[in-house]
Amino acid sequence: MGKRIIFDEELCTYCHLCTMFCSLAFGEKGIYQIRPAIGRIRVAANADDSRYVAHVCLQCKEPACADACPAEAIQRDPDTGLVSVDAEACVGCEACVEACEFGCIFMVGDKAVKCEVCDDPLCVKACAEKALRLGDTGEGDALEQGALYKEVPL
Repeated sequence: MGKRIIFDEELCTYCHLCTMFCSLAFGEKGIYQIRPAIGRIRVAANADDSRYVAHVCLQCKEPACADACPAEAIQRDPDTGLVSVDAEACVGCEACVEACEFGCIFMVGDKAVKCEVCDDPLCVKACAEKALRLGDTGEGDALEQGALYKEVPL
């Protein structure tokens, strides 16, 4: 069974620590800068600023992003079950961004990126309120989490 980051809306305070720390994992080799624009998790608020949501890939059973990719740059690893983006193969067409109904895949420069569930996720460690946790794909309700993403889009 694969892994995914599980989000608990009731605990999120909209601090953006998850995004900031995630960005540390994806900076240039040897350079550690907090650059939320390169993070694989994004936090959004609703119109009246009463709900906060951390958008992180749901590791869908049937990923629309992978189906939409003309370059086949998005694949499920047969060993880990994780859906990931091969940056070398990505052509930057954004078809995957459009296909993800949950808003969990983003463009960084000319490449698609998404949470690929790090072995020891900094976003989970950084969340002071424990609104994020590492769990199995069968844990929690991914569709409920996805519905929340639709209610509070990026």
